[in-house]
Amino acid sequence: MVLFLILSVMLSGCSASEVIRVGTPSFNDKGKAISFDREIKDSESIEALRSIIKKVREIEEPNDLDNEPETFFSLERPKEGIAELWLYVYYQNDGSSILYNEGVNGYFSLSNEQTNELRSILEQ
Repeated sequence: MVLFLILSVMLSGCSASEVIRVGTPSFNDKGKAISFDREIKDSESIEALRSIIKKVREIEEPNDLDNEPETFFSLERPKEGIAELWLYVYYQNDGSSILYNEGVNGYFSLSNEQTNELRSILEQ
């Protein structure tokens, strides 16, 4: 799974038509929804996000992950109708974070430093 995630990031270069979409996930009786509230289009942020994703570490599904994800982001090429990445973010009390890709049912760990970098990109 990590190989798939990393290869998809590495094989695509940054182009002007790429966008990071950031939103807040919500969960209720009817399922889940994401309310998108930001789009980030600058190439520096997109490349920084790719750099972080290249360094993720795949982990087993956490047993103690009982809270809901705080953020969702995707890296998309809207003109082509392609979402290259789509990840939920669970921020942890120790400053790290866990990313979850529902499509491959994969969990990935980010260090405190990587989490801070991710936050600085997503909170623009």
